[in-house]
Amino acid sequence: MGLAHPSGYADREIVVAKIEMDGVWKIFPDGTEAVKDVNLTVEDGEFVILVGPSGCGKSTALRMVAGLEDISRGKLKIGDEVVNDLSPKERDIAMVFQSYALYPHMTVADNMGFALKLAKVDKSEIDKRVKDAADILDLTEYLDRKPKALSGGQRQRVAMGRAIVRSPQAFLMDEPLSNLDAKLRVQMRAEIAGIQDRLGVTTLYVTHDQVEAMTMGDRVAVLKRGQLQQVDKPQVLYDNPDNLFVAGFIGSPAMNIAAAQIERAGDDWTVTLGDSTLRIHPGAIERYPRVRDYDGRRVAVGLRPEHFEQGAELPEGQVMRGHEVALVEMLGAEMLVHFQTNAAPIISEDMREAIDDDEAFAAMERDAKKGGQRFTARFDPGDPPKVGSTIDVGFRTEYLHFFDADNGTALR
Repeated sequence: MGLAHPSGYADREIVVAKIEMDGVWKIFPDGTEAVKDVNLTVEDGEFVILVGPSGCGKSTALRMVAGLEDISRGKLKIGDEVVNDLSPKERDIAMVFQSYALYPHMTVADNMGFALKLAKVDKSEIDKRVKDAADILDLTEYLDRKPKALSGGQRQRVAMGRAIVRSPQAFLMDEPLSNLDAKLRVQMRAEIAGIQDRLGVTTLYVTHDQVEAMTMGDRVAVLKRGQLQQVDKPQVLYDNPDNLFVAGFIGSPAMNIAAAQIERAGDDWTVTLGDSTLRIHPGAIERYPRVRDYDGRRVAVGLRPEHFEQGAELPEGQVMRGHEVALVEMLGAEMLVHFQTNAAPIISEDMREAIDDDEAFAAMERDAKKGGQRFTARFDPGDPPKVGSTIDVGFRTEYLHFFDADNGTALR
């Protein structure tokens, strides 16, 4: 679906304001600390994604911005005003939830304009704003329909339209795509990002889907157990994770992470994981200079699936030999090869949180007891290796990532 030009909004000033969370905490009566000392600024017109595993506090943080949860400690500002004690209505924000919450007996037009009607806005102004929002959302031909006659994606656009007509200072979105099927989610990701860009409204968007986070926002804020771990542009998070949790959580397929040993041999540095020893490319040392402090010590090493290469064409210090193929996934444009290694996994709470899947983590623990783990490599589609066969895989060691194995911090 192509986005219509927001002609009706071109000549109407939309007031936007930055959102500032200054040392914000949420502590529930039973003592649970759901949000801990969060410092986050969403600039005027910026689209920031708040992402993290289930139960990390991201929705609670959003609800505090909306005024639906009290702030236990800290200060929240929207624009230049401290809003800690203001009601949701007084904050001039609009929220889009994962449930569409449309009135089934009302038409699309009436659903979109209902909040304005309650606010006693003139009918002609309501009609104009609804028409303008419908143009943006490609809903014009559906204005007289009831929600039951719409698809899931169309209903979600109506919910967005209800927010747009209010011309708020900020949009807050709480997993708005979670009820849609996979294909529609991809389409709606692009549409929401395009609408936000055209309107230029400050937006804080919550999701547990890190693919959604990477493809939509200007910046991504990663949350774990109520604490911010890293806030940056999506590609920076991917290329330069600050810790093991961010490294393990951001990326699909996930980064392969293993316990390893660093050794120095003259001017060269090597990393040994299981029975494979790789020569560390000088570029990786430049990116992770604290590796030099870990001579003879245990570290956690990260290898992204896309930086493997098939066969043994790379120099000897960049090849992992003799690994059994456990699974091959042919995905059309790419091929994922899962192979068994005897590299020890990192079993920690950081990794448990990053994996965000109890069964997958339990499988990792079982593999650890057997003395190894599976790695995933992403290759161009071609002649797939047979399950049970033995393969050699190269790795471009300039792309190695290094972390302290105990506290999980990047060795930068």
